[in-house]
Amino acid sequence: MGIYERNYYRDENELDLRPNWDQRSAVSTLILINVAVFVANMFLRNSFVVGDQGAVNEFLKLSASDFGRPYLWWHTLTYGFCHDADAIQHLLFNMLGLYFLGRSVEGRYGRMEFYRIYLISMVICGVVWLLKQQLFGTNGGLLGASGAVLCIEMLFVFNFPKSRVYLLVFPVPAWVLGILLVLMNIASNPSTNVATDVHLTGILCAVGYFFLGLSFRFLGDLKGSSRRWLRRHSGPKLKIHNESASSVANDANEADRILAKIHESGQDSLTSKEKKFLEKYSRSVRAKKQEL
Repeated sequence: MGIYERNYYRDENELDLRPNWDQRSAVSTLILINVAVFVANMFLRNSFVVGDQGAVNEFLKLSASDFGRPYLWWHTLTYGFCHDADAIQHLLFNMLGLYFLGRSVEGRYGRMEFYRIYLISMVICGVVWLLKQQLFGTNGGLLGASGAVLCIEMLFVFNFPKSRVYLLVFPVPAWVLGILLVLMNIASNPSTNVATDVHLTGILCAVGYFFLGLSFRFLGDLKGSSRRWLRRHSGPKLKIHNESASSVANDANEADRILAKIHESGQDSLTSKEKKFLEKYSRSVRAKKQEL
């Protein structure tokens, strides 16, 4: 294999964005979860009732009223896994963007870091939206993965700005796509149901992550770090016992005791055990001197 045939020497224009399903990837897992939630909600909603979003969506979506109910703050994560029950294109566009652009981002950062980027950006988008609702005193609900998906799409743009992507049938470099995504959300009509504030927050998450050189990899070792901290600050304080050093010290003390006994009472006062010990100790001392 030639050096320029290896993946890390290929020009970014040659990124392979063709369909290639890998069921073990983070992108595939996230798509499957979103589709599964949409299908489950479809079976658990009354399509004859106007505005009914379905039981699953109602359970997972983020509401402005959740701000005053801390026990529902987990909605700042779950809202991103449900989509508008009346607009399948809401799900379709998000998953297509995640699929075609997210795979290269996952390849750049790794599977677990991709999960962390996606989920953390989703939570940040949810929190910002919730705070905005409180600031302006508005009510409503939030659902959809658009914020997190836009974060991933912009990370693709930042990492591979010259790669070739297609807008409909027109090939353009990725940086053009990035500019269009930003401009479209800035110029979007605020009276629509599109949460452009969430979209822009997702874009800012990508800006911060990429240009500040952030990494969430430390979160992957929280379990190991917490265990090490607990061992260090709790439980019995264990000391390493040096058996050989302790044995030498004990032998020296015993030899001193026997010699003192000889000095006071004579050698005949020694027991057979004490005599054997003293002979053995004398041999070991002579041997050490010879080694020196």
